[in-house]
Amino acid sequence: MSLSEKELLAIKPDHIVDAIGEVCPHTLNLALDGLKKAKSGEIVVEITDHSIATKTIPAAVKMNKIGEFLGVAKKGGEYHIFVKKA
Repeated sequence: MSLSEKELLAIKPDHIVDAIGEVCPHTLNLALDGLKKAKSGEIVVEITDHSIATKTIPAAVKMNKIGEFLGVAKKGGEYHIFVKKA
């Protein structure tokens, strides 16, 4: 699924993971913890200022088959990474 930034930012997430100021691998670990807490079908969004997380989180989600990467929206200097739990 590929959504525009506007569509992504209109989504009301079930879980928000604050990873501002964190760097990899901690940003990935926080995202995975958020997904573990989520129920199937729920939306988790990680908010980070670490651009590398926009690559590592989608890759880990796909590799581990734990959800569906919906996209990344950039708002100001922050990246909002959206994942729907499988």
